[in-house]
Amino acid sequence: MSKTQAPYIHIHPLLTSDKTVIAIIFFAVAIIAFSIMVDSYWISVILPAIAIAGYFVIFQLKLLYRLLFFFIPISAEVQLSGGLSTDLIGEPLLWILFITTFLLMLWQGVPKKGFSILSLALLFHIGWIVYTSLFSHHPTISLKYALAKSWYILPFYLLPYYVVDHKTDIRSIFKFFIVGTLVAAAYFFIQHYQLGLSYLTRTNAGQPIWRNHVNYAATLVITLPLYWYLYKSSSSSNNWIYFIGALSALVFMHFAYARITYLCMAAALVYTLIIRVKLTRLSIVIALIGVISGTLWLSHNNQYLELAPDYNKAIMQMDFENKISATTSGQDISTMERVHRWVAGANMIVDEPITGVGPSNFYETYKPYSVFSFETYVSDNPERSGIHNYYLMILVEQGWIGLCIFLILIIVALYKLEDLYHSTTSKEQKQLLLCLGTTLMMIITINTVNDMIEVIKIGGMFFFLLSTISYLPLPKEEHKLSRS
Repeated sequence: MSKTQAPYIHIHPLLTSDKTVIAIIFFAVAIIAFSIMVDSYWISVILPAIAIAGYFVIFQLKLLYRLLFFFIPISAEVQLSGGLSTDLIGEPLLWILFITTFLLMLWQGVPKKGFSILSLALLFHIGWIVYTSLFSHHPTISLKYALAKSWYILPFYLLPYYVVDHKTDIRSIFKFFIVGTLVAAAYFFIQHYQLGLSYLTRTNAGQPIWRNHVNYAATLVITLPLYWYLYKSSSSSNNWIYFIGALSALVFMHFAYARITYLCMAAALVYTLIIRVKLTRLSIVIALIGVISGTLWLSHNNQYLELAPDYNKAIMQMDFENKISATTSGQDISTMERVHRWVAGANMIVDEPITGVGPSNFYETYKPYSVFSFETYVSDNPERSGIHNYYLMILVEQGWIGLCIFLILIIVALYKLEDLYHSTTSKEQKQLLLCLGTTLMMIITINTVNDMIEVIKIGGMFFFLLSTISYLPLPKEEHKLSRS
């Protein structure tokens, strides 16, 4: 057996037939009926889940992996005992696939295509998270975070090396994801419609599937490049379905009233121009110079204090148009609360520049570092939300080295995308690369004002994109990727 083949490839066809699937389902129903008879309801959950998961892992792993991308958008956050929570059905599936990936590594080893600069950067990223957890202000929280990170990264980044063979598989995964997202978005829209589709009722309309309207809008916007790629690369006469799907996503996004969607679409358009004219390297240098210059200017003579909001004017806006104008004038409460936490984060960096305060430790440690003049009406932070900038959060929690490693990870991915784009002559390959690049750029943009890499609906796609970019072949190997 090849080291890159999944273990189910040589299984007898009877075990993967539709009749076998029906038998497994019948078996699960029988167990549920039996559990009701003996009044042991836990049996109706545990045993069928084990039976079905075991079957798919052994005989239909590729299909199970595709189903993961369908279940991610429709997963609902459920509170567990002890203050813990999980996303059902997505996270239990991730746990199963995490164990599966680990066993595949032991059995088959890591495929040769898994060894790349991108994989090395990701390995350093994980390693630094573990290292900084040892010096954390709250080590238990940090180590839990490191463990949770591993069951994200292994299924989304490493498992594709075993179960994703060619463009057909990538297209299928994209299809499963957009269908799941549309189902979950329709749920949000119906709930919101019953509340009048108003601006003030949009935040919690989609619970428990959607934590808030920002997660909802961000997930919808990253499907737009996927729709475009599926439409352009499909030879079927039914590809108009992707156009209708994209149009539906745009309508749903409009009523989410989230500013981030417009920033993402603008970033995608700019990135399209950048990659086509081969300006990725120059753009990264300009962006880094801009961030460094802005930081130095704000810190010089405490210039950042000029940004302090008027406590009585930074309030919740009553409609979307007012929110846009209030954002530019420093009177939008959500924007100014972000600034409040960014200022606290900047002060934290001074105290812990090397290892930070520890992964997932921002909430427990930031309040003593906050500046009174930047406080808003929501600074009590009862929802225990983060710093609302993933890059600053890494800097605060993992220090300068942690941020540099994460930025190198992104930069390597963007470099490879551009190199592949300009070295291939395949039109479909260029379309795929542009799709991957624009989706990645949208996620990068989302995380400038949010902390969403840890959100399963965004973070999962982020690591899958990195995986796909990592193993995409050079032009001379494209025929291998295209086989079906």
